[in-house]
Amino acid sequence: MYLTFTLPRGKEVVTEEFLYKDIKELFQDTTLSNKVKVLEKFIVTKDLNAVEKFIALLKLRQKCINSAVTLTLDGRDIEIGIDAILQSFEEIINIREQRTINDITVVLDYPSRFCVDSDNVLSVIHTIELEDQKIDLSSVPDDEFLQITNSLPGDVLTLIYEFVEKRKDALTFNLLDKMYLNFLDASPFIFLNSIFECLDDYKFREYLFILSRRMRDINFLLNCTLVEIYDYIELYRRESEEEKQKLKN
Repeated sequence: MYLTFTLPRGKEVVTEEFLYKDIKELFQDTTLSNKVKVLEKFIVTKDLNAVEKFIALLKLRQKCINSAVTLTLDGRDIEIGIDAILQSFEEIINIREQRTINDITVVLDYPSRFCVDSDNVLSVIHTIELEDQKIDLSSVPDDEFLQITNSLPGDVLTLIYEFVEKRKDALTFNLLDKMYLNFLDASPFIFLNSIFECLDDYKFREYLFILSRRMRDINFLLNCTLVEIYDYIELYRRESEEEKQKLKN
């Protein structure tokens, strides 16, 4: 099933549902770079920057898992609605620039990928054009991205660092006046990973075990969203309490 969400400035993004079975795939992967691939595969719409992907995944989490998250702020665990988090992303300014130096034209913008590896500053390069050859860095594999960016001349690198310094405030978002997410480092994806890894392996199996007593089709349960699983768990507990009361009476 596909879901459609509206981003700031009216842009629509299509995603696949995040299902109960997908939770296990996420916590089985151990590296951040692998977890990025797991979550990004749910985004159907192409050519999004990292900020747009972040918002789309927040909305997906809200729809398929829970409308609130528990964050540790000032040493305390606090439940925060995802709508409150999304307020920090209501105004996203246009920072795209095209610059040319020594016959090399670069388009600079928000990173097109989540930065979980080294040398993240270069992720602001959207496209490079040289001698009538235009390369879209948002669509090349990671190894090719590194190969291209490592070969850039010093004056182009200087131009990029100047852009990042000028736009550093736009690249950082303040959540609830308590937490800063800088899209030139791993903090946005670490945050996403923490709120999608909502169950551990034990709890994942426990819910299946409990519900399989009433619903024999495990595949049906695996293809539910966690929101639906929580509803079924609540219905099961309510039914169990009613049966206990009948036995007492």
